[in-house]
Amino acid sequence: MSYVTLSDFERYFENFGTWYYGSRVLITGSIIIATSTWQNDIDASYNKINNILDSYTRIPIVPVGTNPSNGSYHPFLIEWNACDTIYTKLKARHSREFNNELPQWMMDFATRGKAIFDDIVSGKITLDTDTTNTGIGYPQRVTGTLSKAGFYSNWDSGWYRGSDYKKIYHFKITDIAVGTKVGQAKFQLSLDDGYSFEDTKNDTGTDWIDIEFGLKIRWTFPVSVTETQLALNDEWKIECIPQDVRRSGFDTRFKQFARG
Repeated sequence: MSYVTLSDFERYFENFGTWYYGSRVLITGSIIIATSTWQNDIDASYNKINNILDSYTRIPIVPVGTNPSNGSYHPFLIEWNACDTIYTKLKARHSREFNNELPQWMMDFATRGKAIFDDIVSGKITLDTDTTNTGIGYPQRVTGTLSKAGFYSNWDSGWYRGSDYKKIYHFKITDIAVGTKVGQAKFQLSLDDGYSFEDTKNDTGTDWIDIEFGLKIRWTFPVSVTETQLALNDEWKIECIPQDVRRSGFDTRFKQFARG
């Protein structure tokens, strides 16, 4: 999963995939681009970016970075993901060639990514439509792919008033004795990132269910009444971060890097 797609790279580095992920097949003489390796590098950059954003208590929603009004990624997150991927590849390819310092045109990709981050922190780039700054995260599915009921948190309207550390809640369907529909199936709650679950079995429902410290959840019915709504062991998680927590530490220095 990533903000940027392979086709986006032409806007930032023409023929980047051909030059840095391509290999010539001698039989046909054509260029084969290792798209899976390329995508893995993009995904690694994407995960790093989200960790950096999370360090400033901006909790990504799912899909991460998606604007709920139009379903697209924020253009500056796309650019950051592309520039960071390009710089990492350039650094890996040319570290020996240029010894301890890359040419300025290569360094520009690194400094551009850092500039985007700085603008996000300063508020020049607003991600309020892409991330929640209320401390309540958007649900992420942990297990279960066949059930079609929707699962939501109040990420866009609530405010997390928890303690002074991040908390990850898990919600797991553990009882379908009465049925698999919303309102019939029951769930158990974990307050420690899924390591243990409380004994109480709670009713699912379409009305908001108060969990604690301002966090609320609810389910919605699927479009088709014939679809499976909930299944045993369906599980979601929600990350919450109190807004008085500030975890900084992203200080990138681009000028020097050691030889590997």
